[in-house]
Amino acid sequence: MMTKEFLQYTGFCAPIISSTGCAVMLIIYRHTHGKSEENVLYRLLTAYFLAVGLLWACSLIYVYFPLLYVRINILYFIGLLWGQVIFYHFIYTLTRLPGERGFPKIHYIIPLTIAGIFAVWSAFVPFETQVYLVTSRGEFAPGYEAYSRLFTSRLIFRGIWNIAYTILAWWRLFAYRHSISDYSSNTERSSLGWVQLLLVISFSLVPPSLLSALFSKKVLIASLLLLIPQLLLVVQHAIVCYNMAVGNFVVINYPQSESPPAWQEKSANRVETDTERAMRRKKFEKYINEHRPYLNPELRITDLLPILYTNRTYLSQFINREYGMNFSRYINRLRLREMETLRNAPACSCLTEEELAYMAGFGNFRSYLRVKSMEEKETYNN
Repeated sequence: MMTKEFLQYTGFCAPIISSTGCAVMLIIYRHTHGKSEENVLYRLLTAYFLAVGLLWACSLIYVYFPLLYVRINILYFIGLLWGQVIFYHFIYTLTRLPGERGFPKIHYIIPLTIAGIFAVWSAFVPFETQVYLVTSRGEFAPGYEAYSRLFTSRLIFRGIWNIAYTILAWWRLFAYRHSISDYSSNTERSSLGWVQLLLVISFSLVPPSLLSALFSKKVLIASLLLLIPQLLLVVQHAIVCYNMAVGNFVVINYPQSESPPAWQEKSANRVETDTERAMRRKKFEKYINEHRPYLNPELRITDLLPILYTNRTYLSQFINREYGMNFSRYINRLRLREMETLRNAPACSCLTEEELAYMAGFGNFRSYLRVKSMEEKETYNN
């Protein structure tokens, strides 16, 4: 029979085991299946899982081994602060936008500064006082009220820190959605719906941290409320590992600088005539109809650039201007048209809808249903 103490101990161990296991799996997967352009994502996730494992290992030590915790409490700050920063760095890299050079280092400097201040301050506080702050579960030590307030407010700070970086990640995701539609035609991978779920889980981890403002640590540790964030973290880890393994993302490689096409350099200050625009559109559609690049489910706008002798910006603007839609929607409309052609072909009469969707260029049937639903909704609204 499972006792309350057993559930509490298991709850502390679960995030440690899941995060460590995920870190090991990602390291193995990266060496066997990872692509070079994806290595930075795997490194960041591995670092994130190790930081989470460190954070919960320190939490476990805090509850069951207070003397050891006092000696390593600075590691709790590192796991707490850097864990969220590393996860945001992962989201930042996954949702890279045009013109961005690299992740701002200030995000790592601030946590290091906070941890350094705490470490220096702790050096001037007696060891016995720090032990008392741990074993008393939140009681202030006489004569060290300011330090006690900092020491006992870390759960609240953890919740606020989580909120701040989750909001930043949401902003990144929204900005990315606008940019990716002009880059990749794979709506299933570029939608990053699983990242939204991760951010929802991150927000759900906040309330248990903020409860320390209402209840004492003795009450929180003795209750089973901590099982909520612990189990949610395990779910979060599983979602991340699964989607990284199946490749439900698109790595955007923007060129550092885009030079105009050769034919455009000669007439940079001249506006195209209607005849020239019509000829350019005719040539573009001839290539699309003859070579049918949309049958490649992983087609990206950059794949067409060397063939059409142009750059990403011009081609994106050209499609938006001539067809009134972005690259992703244009390509997926061609796939829907191909789907209808295949559906009416006698040779394909015995094929299922899933098989037809794959032949039409969709990565899977779910991607086809997503695009079809979006088009039907757009037609209905118009």
